[in-house]
Amino acid sequence: MTALVVFFLTRNTIKEYTSDCEVYTGIASGYGITSGENDRVDYFAVNNAFDNLMATIKSRETIEEVGMRLLAKHLLIEKPSYDQLSPANFEHAREVIPESLRKKLIVKGSEELTYFRIESYRRSNQKNEIIEILKKPSEIYSFDKISSNMSALRKQSSDMIDISYKCNDPAACQQTLQIIVDVVIQRYKGIKGSETNNVVKYFEEQLRLSAGRLRKSEDKLRDYSSANKIINYYEQAKFVAESKENVVMDKQKQQMSLQASKAALVQIEKKMNLKKGLLEVNEKIQKLKDQLSDLNYKIANTELYNEDPAKITKYKSDAELVKRSIREEVEKQYKLNNTTEGLPRGNLLQEWLTNYIGVEENQAKLDVIQKRLDGFDALYTELAPIGSDIKRFERELDVNEKEYLSILHGLNMARLRQQSLEMSNNLTITDSPYLPLEPLPSKRGMLVAVSFIAVFIVTLAVIIAKSLLGKTVQTPGRAEKFTGLHFLGALPNYRSLDKGIIVPKLDEALLSHLSSTIRQHLRSCETNKSKTIIATISSIRKEEGKQFFANKIIPALAERNKEILFLNPKATKLSKNGLITEFPLKDNDNFYTAENIEAWMESENLDIKQYGMIIVILKELNKYNLPEGILSSACLNLLLLDSERVWNEADSRALSHFTKSTSGKNLVALNNIEIDRLETIIGEVPKTRSLARRIIKRAITFNFKRT
Repeated sequence: MTALVVFFLTRNTIKEYTSDCEVYTGIASGYGITSGENDRVDYFAVNNAFDNLMATIKSRETIEEVGMRLLAKHLLIEKPSYDQLSPANFEHAREVIPESLRKKLIVKGSEELTYFRIESYRRSNQKNEIIEILKKPSEIYSFDKISSNMSALRKQSSDMIDISYKCNDPAACQQTLQIIVDVVIQRYKGIKGSETNNVVKYFEEQLRLSAGRLRKSEDKLRDYSSANKIINYYEQAKFVAESKENVVMDKQKQQMSLQASKAALVQIEKKMNLKKGLLEVNEKIQKLKDQLSDLNYKIANTELYNEDPAKITKYKSDAELVKRSIREEVEKQYKLNNTTEGLPRGNLLQEWLTNYIGVEENQAKLDVIQKRLDGFDALYTELAPIGSDIKRFERELDVNEKEYLSILHGLNMARLRQQSLEMSNNLTITDSPYLPLEPLPSKRGMLVAVSFIAVFIVTLAVIIAKSLLGKTVQTPGRAEKFTGLHFLGALPNYRSLDKGIIVPKLDEALLSHLSSTIRQHLRSCETNKSKTIIATISSIRKEEGKQFFANKIIPALAERNKEILFLNPKATKLSKNGLITEFPLKDNDNFYTAENIEAWMESENLDIKQYGMIIVILKELNKYNLPEGILSSACLNLLLLDSERVWNEADSRALSHFTKSTSGKNLVALNNIEIDRLETIIGEVPKTRSLARRIIKRAITFNFKRT
């Protein structure tokens, strides 16, 4: 029935079309600027990159942009066709977008501008037609529809991604898939580009700031050097130190030369025996001496500072003239020809004059050198703080320069990374989306089969669960399990028997089994043939079929030519039918308080010796009102249960109370048992079967020898 319902409901199933494409990502094997020949593949990074790409494909913004671009394409279509848009979707697109809104959105000939207008209109307020279309699950432009019909999977461990899409319109299927690929490529490029663009912008800004600090440091050093007339401080300082060292050496040489000239002059004066102070008092010689000293100072000063050579030559020429004048003046003052030692006085005078002039020259040079040394001290005093300031400026410049170079290196690496990403993460379509010509195979047959199997499995599961987990009696085994009593037999539900059941044969088999089993259990009571056999039939609840069961079994037991007294609570009068005497059992105190069955029968004027068997139907056991005297006399107590009843704790307690009051054998029987469960009791149920059914049953039971 379920399968027929599903078959009927799926008669107008909408046909679906599918299209797919293949995109090369280059994530795992792509080559970039920073790639090397021996680079190892980082599979964790590759998987992470594919996960990011998949998330981009399935993101809400991507799907919504696809929906709006698809809507823009469809709004520009003027008439339906197989490769443009189906008539149903063409009319639907005109219905969801009113004509007044269409005029605002459409830019003829420009799908891109139409999309921008749709996007702008969507963002104009919180609730409008475009938002409703994108949110409605049944729309081919909605997020739910596109995301549920789209599938994106990585092709094994390759760089390829398979993207497929299904739709009820072949043209819309191809168009949607093409738009998905285009949007994903643009968004993925933008995402990957933004990763490095922000880094590049950061380094560019930091480089600009660092360049300003570096330029400021350079300007400070330049201005300070210019103000203090410093070209190269370290070279200048080195030159000053070397110059001072040379001047010190010159001073030492001049001091040695001066001391030598003075010593020679003293020795010559001793030999000439000149009077002390004679030359000093001669006014003319003194003037010439002063002139010579002044010229020697100028010559020494000019030579020390490397001034104009012509000036030096003039000073030397003037000095020679002064020397000649001094020599002539001295010769006039001293006319003696020989010294006290008999030496020629002219030679000594010439030697004395040479040393005298030498002393003056050396003293003049020594004065110039000393003045130069004093100038070096002043220069050192000036250069010392300049050196400290320049070093501080240079340290600042060096720090700013290193910072600038470091940031420049970072910027170059970021740009290299940016270019590498652009080259290696360039998504490329290898297989373009195609226009499907045939719809997908219908799932109608599969749905019918699945519905049939599902209902069958559920029904079977319910039956098994009810059988295994429920507390319904149902079977002889469960009856023995719940009651703890031996099983006697069962009777079916005659009202639900199939038409093919042969009822007479079924009754014959069941009653034969019951009577035979009862007689087996009664043999222990027949040792004394003169004693009457007492049996009771009881049930825990009402309506479990005690009367029906007794009416069935008593005639079968009466076939042994023994009188049977049937104490029936539902009988209205005493009656006799062959060997069976039916006596109306009254519900009074005499029955429940009688010491035994003999005492009760005497009170009812019945002779127990007339009957070979007495069968008593008792009231429900859950009333806990038991005729203990009668039960003590009973040889057999039969508990009857309805097979469809549920066993509970109260039943167990009532049964326990009953068994404690009995002294005979207690058995359990089932009423209204399912016909199929009788096969475990009497074997094959007698019924009319077709030849095919008999063959199938023999095959299932492996009963091939039966003819």
